[in-house]
Amino acid sequence: MKNRFVLYLFGISLILAFGACRNNSSQNKDITTPADTVSATKSDTVDKYTQFKYDMIISNIPFPFEMLDKLFDSKIVFDQKITNPVSNISKYGVNNSKALNLGIYGADLAYSVTFEKFQQIGPYVKNTKKLAEDLNIPLAFNQETMDRYNKYKDNKDSLAKVIFDSYTEVDKTLKNNERIGLAGLVVAGSWLEGLYLSTKSFVGTPKTIDNKEVYSVIWKQKLHLDNIIKLIKDFKNEPYFAGLLNELNDIKSIYDHLAIGTEINEKELVLLNQKVEKLRNRIIEGV
Repeated sequence: MKNRFVLYLFGISLILAFGACRNNSSQNKDITTPADTVSATKSDTVDKYTQFKYDMIISNIPFPFEMLDKLFDSKIVFDQKITNPVSNISKYGVNNSKALNLGIYGADLAYSVTFEKFQQIGPYVKNTKKLAEDLNIPLAFNQETMDRYNKYKDNKDSLAKVIFDSYTEVDKTLKNNERIGLAGLVVAGSWLEGLYLSTKSFVGTPKTIDNKEVYSVIWKQKLHLDNIIKLIKDFKNEPYFAGLLNELNDIKSIYDHLAIGTEINEKELVLLNQKVEKLRNRIIEGV
């Protein structure tokens, strides 16, 4: 928990075993509706499948602390300008955008905490609180949670635990209300922002023995991307998800064509960053 907090697990074999049973139509309608509750018209079979599948997702994709810790250890300088501006909060009017940016702001919050920029976390906590409340997840950032942020405002490990508890509540609430599509978007947003912050910070930095762990953890994200794509693909009949899926596959194409399949080099890192930044910038603009 000290250096990473885990939100999501992809049980690949079990997911594939159940994949053929999925009926997307009623779930897709629920994803884009402005309402915060899911229609009761879905069948028990779909509900059980969706619940089961997401249960297999919640334990093994690390929140960006893993990548961000490697950046911190490599002495990369913190850069406030590469985070999602807090003023962008007004651009997120639909639930899909809110869920993705709830994940993105969470990663930015983790970035600030990892680099011990405690005086800068307040606006990110405020934005994540607002987005969670808009998505009808009131317990994620309730008064007790806000009090804990204030109490531990100068303690890196304690703040990481508070963030972990907040996003665990996000996951729990969305899953229990069968809003698995939105839960998947929170996963995608936090993962994407972590990769963006890492690649953006490291573009132009030659690969050396001292920073090889950063390159290694960036390469490892290909495994998490594959699993995120499996989840998003389950909602591909919904236009917003279909567009996101195409852009995630663009990022995947960089990983799929590495010169050496088990590592990434400086030139490939530049290409990866370009793809990641393109998608990430669209999302933070609320498009």
